[in-house]
Amino acid sequence: MDASSRDDTLTPGGYVSRAIDEYVGCGRFQYFSIIALCWAANIICVQTYAGMFASHSQTWHLDCDRGIPKCPALTHPTNCSVPLERWRVDEPGASIQGDFKLVCGNYSALPSLASLYFVGFAIGLVVVGDISDTRGRRIAFLVGQLFLAVGGFMAPLAPNLRWYAVSRFLIGAGVAGVGLVAFVWATEFLDTSSRGVMVWLPNIAFSIGQLLASPLAYYIPRWRPFVFAANVVAMSGIVFWGALTESPRWLAVAGRANEAYQVLGIMAATNGRMPLPPPGKHADGDDRLAPAPSESSFLDDICDRRLRVRFAVLCFNWFSISLAFYGVSMYSPNLPFDMYMANALTALVPIPFYMVAPVLISATWCGRRGAIVGSFIVGGVCLLLSAQLGSGPASVAAYFAGNGALSLVFAVLYIWTSELYPTTIRARSMSVHSVCARLGAIFSPFVVHIGRSNSTLALVIFATPCLISGALDLLLPETNGKEMLNTISDVDPAPDKHL
Repeated sequence: MDASSRDDTLTPGGYVSRAIDEYVGCGRFQYFSIIALCWAANIICVQTYAGMFASHSQTWHLDCDRGIPKCPALTHPTNCSVPLERWRVDEPGASIQGDFKLVCGNYSALPSLASLYFVGFAIGLVVVGDISDTRGRRIAFLVGQLFLAVGGFMAPLAPNLRWYAVSRFLIGAGVAGVGLVAFVWATEFLDTSSRGVMVWLPNIAFSIGQLLASPLAYYIPRWRPFVFAANVVAMSGIVFWGALTESPRWLAVAGRANEAYQVLGIMAATNGRMPLPPPGKHADGDDRLAPAPSESSFLDDICDRRLRVRFAVLCFNWFSISLAFYGVSMYSPNLPFDMYMANALTALVPIPFYMVAPVLISATWCGRRGAIVGSFIVGGVCLLLSAQLGSGPASVAAYFAGNGALSLVFAVLYIWTSELYPTTIRARSMSVHSVCARLGAIFSPFVVHIGRSNSTLALVIFATPCLISGALDLLLPETNGKEMLNTISDVDPAPDKHL
């Protein structure tokens, strides 16, 4: 059966979906592309955690004539009556806190810096996401890398806090742009049966990026060379760009069907498969390929009754998981471990959850929706338990169980969201949801700051939106085993379940 014979008429996007499922399959082409893009999309998270290590707390002494070891110790906020010019850090160059004197009146700059990173993240998602849908995945990927390069190499040269803040903003924009585009790009190369790989592979790369921040910070104790090294690691995915082809799904819906067909031919040949028939030709030679539907605005599409409920629910989902996920990660220095071990454990604990995720999302009794609903509820309950159990081993165990469950949500939510939207608006929809996520991430440093004086309240703030999201997700459709949507006309004409 040829790729266009199952229906009398196929859109260009429908032709690509059928061609990938029936002719191209999954083989060497996808193995290389998915590994390269998953690495590029997630190794960049080393920059997210680099900010935490570059701003770690330091010990201070009063500037006096007897030398630092013999001068009185100073602590924030106890000694804030002492003028800042008399504060001297024990290890100059070890942290921006010491170099920029972020204590007392300047102390609030620390959570603000973390939030500014996520503001840049939100801007990067909108800018690069729009470029991805209008100009293509390859160009958008390079734009994201450009943001990352400029910000990443500005940071170690920062002469003052304002310069450093601008660099973190640009880094956030780059991390967001590269991560979003690479994930969407990778997903669009896969056939229906292989999309489950996007649940565990990208997130293991994310854990590797987070984990690498610990040894980098430990063996490079000065913050300037450390942030430089972190950016070199974060940009390592650029080496694959020249070997990656444009997404055939994007080419098809952009009206470039012939180029899409050429990419599909490369994919089939690399996988050792038979050549596929040209687009628009049925077995009898008749042209059965429908023209792409006329374009409508992105706002019109997401306000369509077929999409508006899932759009609203997913916006809250992304806000909730980002608030909790990044908050729990940044909360790790409050655990009874040093900051290097705490970060490493927070990176390693989710890996078993990532590995079980493909089984859950492929099971008919669970699927994408069931995995997310259950993990949201388990994660929220575990954080509430950790808040009530104090600071003993049981509380730490509940904390890490909640961390693992929320990591599973983040893993599955990416693929579920990408499957709930058509190709024509997929990158822009995910960019908007990721902006909602960054709103949660922007608030998370301030909640972590609350946790230093009231850990119970901080964990309750992280848990509550997760429990609400788990309930709301019961309204959305399951996508397990279904073809990816290409245009809005492919969406079920009935509104989302129960509404």
